[in-house]
Amino acid sequence: MRLPLLVFSLLAAAASGAAAQTPTAAEPTPTVTGITVTSAGTYTAQTTSTPARSGQQTPTGTVGTAADWHFLSDSTDIPGKAGTQFGIEFRLDGAPAGDAVTLYAAFTFPPQGIRNPNTGAVMRTAKIAFPNVKIGALSLFGYGFDNDWEIVPGVWTEQIWYQDRMLAERSFRVLKE
Repeated sequence: MRLPLLVFSLLAAAASGAAAQTPTAAEPTPTVTGITVTSAGTYTAQTTSTPARSGQQTPTGTVGTAADWHFLSDSTDIPGKAGTQFGIEFRLDGAPAGDAVTLYAAFTFPPQGIRNPNTGAVMRTAKIAFPNVKIGALSLFGYGFDNDWEIVPGVWTEQIWYQDRMLAERSFRVLKE
């Protein structure tokens, strides 16, 4: 096992020595200058749920990926019923276009929070990391009610963050059906 590692190390050293003789240009670091909100409100989408990964704290323990979304309303009043989806559609401003960065969606729920009946845990906030958000591409961060127990009437606030900078914020009022 030691021989292949040694050969790999020698090849890497030889390659880096050759590279030192040839000037190279540094790859540009993505720069995020802001966000352009294109829609906010309720939408329909084809959604696929997967278990939440590290850095993704959600009341249900899952994160959905939406495709083919279409906004139904730009109202901040959200019907509190299973199947309702709401959120913010945006375009990330910056350069170079097409480069990917990690953004965070942060949700603040009404003061009583969301109680997961399966775990007993109460969440008052959620923070979800989304790696690979492309600069210049249309994106969507939202929340969908899959279970009746998630529906907590009151003000829900959604924020979009890049590193330590808040790029957008919208408040929605979930109404009791």
